[in-house]
Amino acid sequence: MEKNQNLENQEIQRAAKIITIANQKGGVGKTTTTMNLGVALTRLNKRVLLIDGDPQANLTSYLGITPGEHPYESVHTLDEIYLSKRPLDAEGRLFFITKSASGVDLIAADKALSGVEYYLFTRADREVVLARFLEALKQDYDLILIDTPPSLNLLTLNALCASDYVLIPVQPEFFSLEGIVKIKESIEDVRLRWNPNLSIIGVLPTQLSSRRKLTHEVIRALQMELGEKLFETKIHDNAAVAESSGHAQSVIEYDRTSRGAQDYMAAAKELILRCSGKFVSQYSETTLSSQETPLCQNI
Repeated sequence: MEKNQNLENQEIQRAAKIITIANQKGGVGKTTTTMNLGVALTRLNKRVLLIDGDPQANLTSYLGITPGEHPYESVHTLDEIYLSKRPLDAEGRLFFITKSASGVDLIAADKALSGVEYYLFTRADREVVLARFLEALKQDYDLILIDTPPSLNLLTLNALCASDYVLIPVQPEFFSLEGIVKIKESIEDVRLRWNPNLSIIGVLPTQLSSRRKLTHEVIRALQMELGEKLFETKIHDNAAVAESSGHAQSVIEYDRTSRGAQDYMAAAKELILRCSGKFVSQYSETTLSSQETPLCQNI
């Protein structure tokens, strides 16, 4: 009986899911989504680590953390992980974890991350540095979310190679489908060469305006093209979301009664269900007629 209990505990410890938030198109809300989903997940009693994988370091700023400045003089940043010439032991890895007032843990970034790619090109393991680093941290978290830059560079590639899933935020624009196709092609390449288990957990519409006719048309098009891969939860355009970043808070902390906070809490609940395989979507690819071929087939 005790042996079975230990096995169950081991399974729980191995259950951490790593999710890259990615889209090669800028301005779709990757950082905002990473921050607010992360905090929403902690409110649902999940242990969450956020990783700022963008040299702009907006996620780090969003959390009110300023590496090198008081009281964060001792904060270690992501570039140091990539520049490390030897594997870090378990204790060494913990030096990179920064606790935040929002309840999430963070691996922070600063402007030094922008120069890392030049060094990475000299490493034989250039694509999997982050994956190897995170292996020992999986047992400490339920979910690890990685923010990425709006390009498929080595930083994004490291995130994809380290991840179980990709979450794609999109704006309700007709060009958004083109962006999804491009990121899908990149994901297929990563699957073939480095990470065969990588999959898209869903596409999350952001910055929706219910007053715009175009929004409804694009959402219908996304439903037809993506089927169950489209999140049922939508993130609406909401002033509280924009205002919260200026206060170094998530929208959940800033105004928990706002539409933005409610949307991100709902998205977090849906994400948990999707990760567990228990989510049943109202969107079905069978709604496509036999003459229609999904633009993102097998996404």
